[in-house]
Amino acid sequence: MGTLRYGNGDDATFQMDDGDLAHLAAVVTAKLRRREPFLLTCRSETSRQSVWIHEASTLVYGYASADAIDLDRARLEAMVADTNRPTGLTVRCEARALHAVDALVAAA
Repeated sequence: MGTLRYGNGDDATFQMDDGDLAHLAAVVTAKLRRREPFLLTCRSETSRQSVWIHEASTLVYGYASADAIDLDRARLEAMVADTNRPTGLTVRCEARALHAVDALVAAA
């Protein structure tokens, strides 16, 4: 299970399959190289969280496996096309993503 961390500290943590994460990393890298920000939504069975991906974003990709992932060009092209929709790109996640939200709920 791979992890995408967004922000400085525990702003947002998304857990997903290594293959999904590798494809997402390739798409994000391509978009940021072109300075094309977009909305990224992570959807699990119980929640949905969105973050704005832009050139000042701090992103850390952590993979469970040290092995390289073969990327599917058609999948990448479809994902890039989705980033251009008004609702942005939606990916599957395994766990609730925003720890800051958990802390606010617990404090209430």
